[in-house]
Formats: sequence, structure tokens, C-alpha cells
Amino acid sequence: MFRRSSIVVLIVSLTSACGFAAEKKPAIGNFPFWSAPKREHADQFVPGLNASLLLSPEQIGQLQEARRATIDSDAVRTATKKDPNISDAQREAAHKRMSDAHAELRVKVSNILTAEQRALIERINAAHLEVEKAVHEEFQPKLVASKGNDDLQATLRRDTRERVHSDFRSKLDGILSPNQKAAFDQAAMDEVANAGKGKK
Repeated sequence: MFRRSSIVVLIVSLTSACGFAAEKKPAIGNFPFWSAPKREHADQFVPGLNASLLLSPEQIGQLQEARRATIDSDAVRTATKKDPNISDAQREAAHKRMSDAHAELRVKVSNILTAEQRALIERINAAHLEVEKAVHEEFQPKLVASKGNDDLQATLRRDTRERVHSDFRSKLDGILSPNQKAAFDQAAMDEVANAGKGKK
């Protein structure tokens, strides 16, 4: 009897410890791994996408530190604050500082990620570009025909975004491994749920 209850206590303790460890696992959040036309440093195309990279806790820590040292540094934040009174030269210098910070971050990220993770980012970027192009080609004639009708234009733009997201998610099914897909799906659910809580 003692042995059975000890085993139950042990199992409950281990389960609780695992749950606590899972909750404490660092998250990367909406890190700009991705790129798109006119957006060299893009956030996730859809919620949960960053989780598909299966980053280790060590990588997440290194990536967060790289971001703090570059695009989130005090020097860059101060230089890029919007101020209508700065000169054109100061504005250009601030733009260069941000551009340099992004370039430095890109190098740091490349050194932190594995070759497989970098290859996956390239494949996902290409897939998103392909989907975006196909959907825009389909919707562009409708947008042109609806000029002057603001409500219809807004509806078509929303439909375009939703279609890009759904087609892109379908495309990911053929790119991601089962483990990557499971991590992506779980992160997507968590991020959508957390975003919903924030709106309340």
C-alpha cells in the first residue's frame, strides 16, 4: 500500500515538474526571421510560425540578446524616435543606424541558427511569396473593378489577406515535418488565445 501511494505521489510530482518546466520554457515571440517584398525584416506571416523552427532554449536566449544589442538597443531607439524638428541629415543618419542594426542582427541570427533552420526559413519565405503573388493576381481585377466603392474595396482587401493566410497555411503542410507542424499548431493556438485575452 505504501509503495503504491509513493508511486502515485512520484508520478504526480514528475507531472507537475514537467508542466512547470514547459511553462518556463523561453519563447521567441514575434521575431523578424522572415522577409517579403518591401519588408526585408518581416514578422511572422501567421501566428505560431516561429515555433516551426524548433529553436532550442539556448538559441532563443542568444537571439533575444542579439535583438537587444541591435534593433532594440537604446542607441537605435533614441536615434529613430519620431521628431518633426530634426534635420534631413539627422533623419538620414537615424535611418542608416536602423539599417545597420538590421544588417548586424541578420548576421547574428545567421550565426545562431543551424543550416537546416536557415534553409527552412528560405523555403517558407519562397512559399509565402508564391502564395501572395497568386492570390494578388486573382484579386487584383476585382479591386480595380471596385474603385470608388470603399466598402467593397475594404472587404476585398480583407478577403485577400484571409486567403493568403489560409493558402499559406495549406502550403506549410507540405513543407513542415510532423514535429515542426505540431510546434507551429500549438504556438498558433497559444498566440491567438493570448491575443484574444489582450483585447478584453
